[in-house]
Amino acid sequence: MSLPSAARGVTNVVIRCEAAKETGFLDLSDCQIMYIADAIYMIIRDSPVTKVSLMCNQMQKFPKKMVTKLPGIRWVNFNQNKISELPEEAGGWSLKGINASANQFTAMPEVVFSWSELNVLDFADNQIKELDVERLFESLPNLKGLNLANNPLTSEVKERLEKLKPEQLIMQL
Repeated sequence: MSLPSAARGVTNVVIRCEAAKETGFLDLSDCQIMYIADAIYMIIRDSPVTKVSLMCNQMQKFPKKMVTKLPGIRWVNFNQNKISELPEEAGGWSLKGINASANQFTAMPEVVFSWSELNVLDFADNQIKELDVERLFESLPNLKGLNLANNPLTSEVKERLEKLKPEQLIMQL
């Protein structure tokens, strides 16, 4: 990346952070970021951010600091990254929706089971084979949308999902 291109990228991120102060939506999608710099948290501090998009970046780790710096997050989208785990600290969020599709998860993160208010759970296009279906549905009573498409789920897991699926749930396998 050339210096002028890098400068444009930084400027773009700053503009998006400033917009988040007004909208409550921090959109850092497609910014080629590998991590969230502390400067981003400084720009948006004391802002009522409730939605974050980190989609289409090059992140390998979910930003643990985001949990403490942005405690009001309700919707998070980080699809199309290289993330394989979520920090347990994220259990403090009262998430309504998460899109973690097209990452590198091999199991459903433990923290997911703590988000009892969750309506939408999208972990499509990962490498998840096994899933505690009973626990999933018991822990997430408000779930309305579940997307696990293009995961190598075992036939037993798929059967349990179909059998135990709540009536109101829209599910993609």
